[in-house]
Amino acid sequence: MIVPALVLTLAALVVGVAGVLAFAYRLPRNRVLGVRTTWTMGSVAAFRRANRAAAPALVAAGVAGLAGALAAVLSVGAVAGVTMLVLGALGLLGLLGVGGVVGDRVAVAEEAEHAAYAAMPATPCTAGAPEPADEPVDSTCAPAGACGGACAICPRASSGA
Repeated sequence: MIVPALVLTLAALVVGVAGVLAFAYRLPRNRVLGVRTTWTMGSVAAFRRANRAAAPALVAAGVAGLAGALAAVLSVGAVAGVTMLVLGALGLLGLLGVGGVVGDRVAVAEEAEHAAYAAMPATPCTAGAPEPADEPVDSTCAPAGACGGACAICPRASSGA
């Protein structure tokens, strides 16, 4: 009973420490620990953000594994000890899966956002540009310009033109 509990304790400590490091943005990009997708492995910033999102589940997985190992060692009977080991391992693996899904969803959302920005046409911002004198002012039309007057810094947004 001691050896499986030690293995579960070691796994729980590794996962918990990885979660704490990911929470503090200190988990280095690697090929062993953390959320590793094509997008997250593409840049250090994406890796850190995805793993930061997964960090609470990783820490909880470590706690669940440690609790299972401790309960197995302190249990009275062999059946109860094995049950606690199995429950601790299932908790650790289940929460690892949750962390992986959360981190992957963050990575997919960032990849989609990046693709959307890349697909936008390259147009200059009209902030600070003077109004053309030859255009008639029509108060029923939306403001003209690359941003359509929708950006917060656009002077045309508040002009009513």
